[in-house]
Amino acid sequence: MSTVVLSSAPPRATIPKLDELDVVLATARLRLRPFDDADVDDLWLHVSDPALTRMLSWNAHTERDQTLDFIRRVNTGPTTGTGVAWAIELDGRAAGCISLEGIQFELRAWRLDRAELGYWIAPPLWGRGLMTEAAQAVVRCGFEQIGLHKVTVGCIAENVGSRRVIEKLGFRPVGRLEDDVWRDGRWWSVLRYELTASEWSDVSTTMRVSRPRLP
Repeated sequence: MSTVVLSSAPPRATIPKLDELDVVLATARLRLRPFDDADVDDLWLHVSDPALTRMLSWNAHTERDQTLDFIRRVNTGPTTGTGVAWAIELDGRAAGCISLEGIQFELRAWRLDRAELGYWIAPPLWGRGLMTEAAQAVVRCGFEQIGLHKVTVGCIAENVGSRRVIEKLGFRPVGRLEDDVWRDGRWWSVLRYELTASEWSDVSTTMRVSRPRLP
């Protein structure tokens, strides 16, 4: 059996300061930009819907103050150097969130240069390809502007829509974690994926790749 060796450029000499980067992004249909306190009402409509959060790591919001706390918390990521969160804006209104979380460039003697991709979009917008459109722009930003070496992502195995987004972006399957998280009275299995900078260079050329699929 042959072994495929993946490589990419060495770590950047200077670790970037996230709060100094211009990470406002535009796609064909969307604008991705930092959250604002004024987004509370637009977000509340969706984050209070249990249908949205059923396969996510957080519960539906029951008070608008929770939504405001969320906005203010994710907006600290660039300042602390731990992440970047974007409001997914469609037709001038915030309708979702996408983020590069847990950004870590160093661990003692190791360079890691990696982050975890996370996202959600309002249920009325599911099935329109908007999440894939947003995720493609954010992954590109992660590799080409922030200078990451690897982006990781995971989803509940039964989350067919999320799996479709991940696989369309060309993420390489790493494995299935059986009974990995407990929610709503049962254990859920999680699928894990990753993508390196050199793989992204190939994937982004065509955005059509053939990967083995996890069961």
